[in-house]
Amino acid sequence: MDALTSRRHLLGGIGAAAVTSALPPALSAATSKLPIVYHAKEVTPQNFIRIFEKLRQEAGIAASPGKIGIKLHGDEVHLNRALWQALQAHLPESLYVEGNWASTYTSGRGNTQGNLQAIVSQGIPHSQIDILDRDGAYSMVAVNDGFELKEVSVPTALLDEYALVVVAANFKIPSFAGYSGAVKNVGIGLAGAYGKTAVHGEGFRKDVGFFRRLSDAAKGICQAMKGRLVFINVLSNLKVDSLDVASIHEGTLGIVGSLNMLAADQAALDLIYGLSPERCSRSPKKIKIERGFLQLENLEKLGLKGRQYAKINL
Repeated sequence: MDALTSRRHLLGGIGAAAVTSALPPALSAATSKLPIVYHAKEVTPQNFIRIFEKLRQEAGIAASPGKIGIKLHGDEVHLNRALWQALQAHLPESLYVEGNWASTYTSGRGNTQGNLQAIVSQGIPHSQIDILDRDGAYSMVAVNDGFELKEVSVPTALLDEYALVVVAANFKIPSFAGYSGAVKNVGIGLAGAYGKTAVHGEGFRKDVGFFRRLSDAAKGICQAMKGRLVFINVLSNLKVDSLDVASIHEGTLGIVGSLNMLAADQAALDLIYGLSPERCSRSPKKIKIERGFLQLENLEKLGLKGRQYAKINL
């Protein structure tokens, strides 16, 4: 049994994509080139900040690098509020950042003022919120070798003003994308209003094409930000429909964080389903769409790494 296989064996039911459940400070040679995922079992503000600091230090980002954004889903600011507020207090100059809905929607969160008011109504002070579409200024970022998109529209404010963005997600199942985590929070969440429309496509259909465009946009935006994104998923109070090929784990499963969006989402799915990437890929197309497995499969096909990772339990 080789080193990687033996480490997978140690995982048991935790998930075959992770090559180890706990690593010493000096990573072994077999795992040192894999993206790291930090996992804290308890969902607390202290662990949320702890994981952020691990990621900041791993990335070599200064304690005060410049303008910092905390990307939240604008309809879910009330969920796990204590975590986001603790991080904002830990980063006193940080702002909650969000983008307007797709350009085909003009009311509610489809315009900057409506979006701002929707978040303020959840108890977030106006002064702590930055709607990235505020100026109507967008830049096109390239998607190299994308499935369908060659470029995607992104708020210029995101690209030009932010030294660091914490892509924080209340990991959500079910979702239009199967699940909502780091990939969706980048590929749709950080796209501009017109970029969101391009990702969804005509008719807003939940089909293979949508997942291709979501993956394209996530890749392009992540690469355009050049290492200025860190990814944290919070898995709390989850209710997950049964799946024949998996033993579902639900409820509160902890916090996972990574510098790699693919690894962050893979680790979250591993905690829930415990399926190897190979088993996910063999699932029927309907299941891959319903559960969102296509997000990760497509990104892997686009050349991104992260479906295997080294997990450090905190």
